[in-house]
Amino acid sequence: MKIMWDNVKWQLFYQWKAKYFITLFVFLVALCVFSSYAQYNSLQSKEKRFDVSMKMYQKDGITLKQALSEDLEIKRDGNSEEISNILKYDYYRVIAAKVALNPLNAPNQISTSVAIIFLPIIFGIYSCHVAFFDFKHRTIKNQLLLNGYKNLFISRLLAIGIVAIGTVLVTALLSVGIQFLFNIFTDVQPNTSVTYLKELPLQLVYQSFVLMLFGVLFFLLTTAIRSTIVSIVILFLYMLIVPNLGGFDLKNLMLLTVPKIYNTSAATMDTVTGENTNILLGYFVIVIVWALFTVVVFRWHKKKLCPKL
Repeated sequence: MKIMWDNVKWQLFYQWKAKYFITLFVFLVALCVFSSYAQYNSLQSKEKRFDVSMKMYQKDGITLKQALSEDLEIKRDGNSEEISNILKYDYYRVIAAKVALNPLNAPNQISTSVAIIFLPIIFGIYSCHVAFFDFKHRTIKNQLLLNGYKNLFISRLLAIGIVAIGTVLVTALLSVGIQFLFNIFTDVQPNTSVTYLKELPLQLVYQSFVLMLFGVLFFLLTTAIRSTIVSIVILFLYMLIVPNLGGFDLKNLMLLTVPKIYNTSAATMDTVTGENTNILLGYFVIVIVWALFTVVVFRWHKKKLCPKL
């Protein structure tokens, strides 16, 4: 166990020396800044729409107090909505947008907006480069002689898991700090009376789980084909081009899971609705497939690198 842990620490050290951590950190900062900017733009857009609705209702002699006292019904048909009380609807959207700018709500907001797509992409690319590191620098034979294939392979997977958890924690902390600074620079007065911190532990666990799935999958893919370019192209195609495949597709499961553990009332990114399926069974199937793929790549790659004499 101690030898394995020492190997994991060496893998993390190599990633540090290769400046992968710094590059990852820069991308996370950029992601958090973009998320704060998107939330600010969302608030401005909703305030403008509210002002338009307010003027329209005033022309009909209806005050905001009267509108708020009336019922609000929203009928959804696919991605379209039929709203019975537009002013009340727009008013609560502005309130939700101000709540979203509370720095303590930033981890929730970034996860329901840009991070749901771009954080798995960022970490997938990171894992591709980790997988190709020894091939790129031609140090794979030295690593095999020092550690043996099994220790090398497992220590890399464990290192990716540790970095995935660290990435989620750092993103959460960064989002809070950057949102706080962003509010100061833009002179925004957010609604700080409401926080979504109750669900934060579950959100962090789920986000770490998703990043591990993406990280290990694209680590294995790059290990098998020995090409970061091909792996990254596949990653981008899957996340940005390939439509939701439904059923046990990981993207579909994410679309179904996010509304259940995050508050999506002020999300800045419109996403398609997931197709109903058994979520727990879906994740179980994905984990099984993930484990089988790990075993297949492990044996195939070991045979290729360490053929029997």
